[in-house]
Amino acid sequence: MARVLGALRLSRASDESTSVVRQRVAIQRWADSRGHTVVGWVEDVDVSGAIAPWERPELGEWLPSTIGKDVSEVERRLAWEASRADEWDILCGMKLDRISRRVLHIAQLVEWAGEHDKEIAAAEDGFDLSSPMGKILFQLIAAFAEGELEAIKFRAKSSYVHLMKSGRWRGGFVPYGYRAEKDSEGDGWKLVPDEYGTETAKTLREIVRRIVEDGEAINAVCRWLNEEKVPSSLDAQRIRAGKESKGALWRVGNLNKMLRSHTLLGRVEMTEEVTLPDGTKEKRTRLVRDAEGLPLQRAEPLLSKKEWDALQAKLTENSRPHAGHRYDRSPLLRVAFCTCGRPLYRNNGRSAMYYRCSSRNISGAECGQNEAIRAKHLEEAIEEAFLRAVGHAQIIRRTYRPGVDHTADVAEVTRALAELREDREAGLYSSELGKKEYREEYLRLEAKREALAAMPVVPDGWEEIPTGQTYADRWAELSAPAEKNKELREAGVKAIVHREELPKELPLMELGETEGTVRHTLGRVELLLPRDLYNRVRGLTAEHTI
Repeated sequence: MARVLGALRLSRASDESTSVVRQRVAIQRWADSRGHTVVGWVEDVDVSGAIAPWERPELGEWLPSTIGKDVSEVERRLAWEASRADEWDILCGMKLDRISRRVLHIAQLVEWAGEHDKEIAAAEDGFDLSSPMGKILFQLIAAFAEGELEAIKFRAKSSYVHLMKSGRWRGGFVPYGYRAEKDSEGDGWKLVPDEYGTETAKTLREIVRRIVEDGEAINAVCRWLNEEKVPSSLDAQRIRAGKESKGALWRVGNLNKMLRSHTLLGRVEMTEEVTLPDGTKEKRTRLVRDAEGLPLQRAEPLLSKKEWDALQAKLTENSRPHAGHRYDRSPLLRVAFCTCGRPLYRNNGRSAMYYRCSSRNISGAECGQNEAIRAKHLEEAIEEAFLRAVGHAQIIRRTYRPGVDHTADVAEVTRALAELREDREAGLYSSELGKKEYREEYLRLEAKREALAAMPVVPDGWEEIPTGQTYADRWAELSAPAEKNKELREAGVKAIVHREELPKELPLMELGETEGTVRHTLGRVELLLPRDLYNRVRGLTAEHTI
């Protein structure tokens, strides 16, 4: 009499042909007919047969995690002790594919069982692993099981690709800003902008506006979304399905990934696992392309291409190292610096706020080149010097203008032509009708390539747009420290705080030049203004003189 562990598995809970009840009855009948006792049942539902038995949620508790691994004896012993492997003698499934569909996993499991006086059995496959012939039959059946798994994967992938290329939604995760609706012209589903109910399309556009127009960092936008309790992508899907929101938080990394995605343009992206030259595997996301090699358009865009390009440019600009974007930043963050080159941070002192070199935050010790300065005095000094120098100058905003370049489109069409020629050389399009189709397709692509190549190329760039408002007028409107910080940084202001008093303040028109900047001194503070800003101020001064 042996102790039997019954292994039950379903890839889907709705799989009726191999239901859990049927599997249990078959295993129990098999054990009773041989005088064995079932000492335990493991039930893994919604678990793929491609997953190794020792990695399955329930069966994995009864098997050492080191099966098939090249590990030390100590690790093998620890894995055995952590499992329940000593509580059974025979692992039995109704059929072999209920234990695993992978020939490698079956071989590793059988080898491990043989080393530890255990057996693997299938109640309805009828073979004896104690004989050499039984082991051969065992692996043959496992090979067929793996072949079936690969066929299932191929059919699923083919269906997935067909649905995408026909512009239909294949099910699963809905990209943020969209909702799935029944297609009125067919039997399938399609994605449309989510303009009502959860209104995620409206939220998405507001997120983009805050980043592109208001200059907010992703951290600030993420905080706003969480404070306003805006449903996240998964919660929005739950609400549309009539379920309660779980209150999932927005996270900076996920939000950044969403804003970088081409799905905002209504296009389709696919994540695949690729093998690198060194043998390692990596997941990469790519655009799905149509038969012509061009990006597949699946849904109406949430953003125009111009808006999407501006968003990508702003995200790239904000992702620069040490950009210093903080929701609650001080007015001088990334504006005031120590003579050692590190930025000054505002900290609480015993009786007031002080600016100190950030070396204290990094290493726990002062840099030794400077002393703390009271925050109120430094902020007032820089504000006074800045407004006296450029307060009457008009604010010029730099706006990103995406360029026009069809080089990539020409390359895509050229590649499509090359693939078409390869198909022709391989024997396709050999019939008279095929030859006609080949010529028509080739001429159409060639005409498209010529039209794209003839279009002018306009490089990306930034436009300087006058606002009609002076720095003094704008400053009078500001109250929040973050707003003042934004104006100072966009103006290109930099202040260096020294340990000792600097020479007496020099008149503005007599200032020296350092690396394209104009220096203005005030006490311990050295204020640096960009040369282009200074030139505009000088031009205004000359106009007033005339």
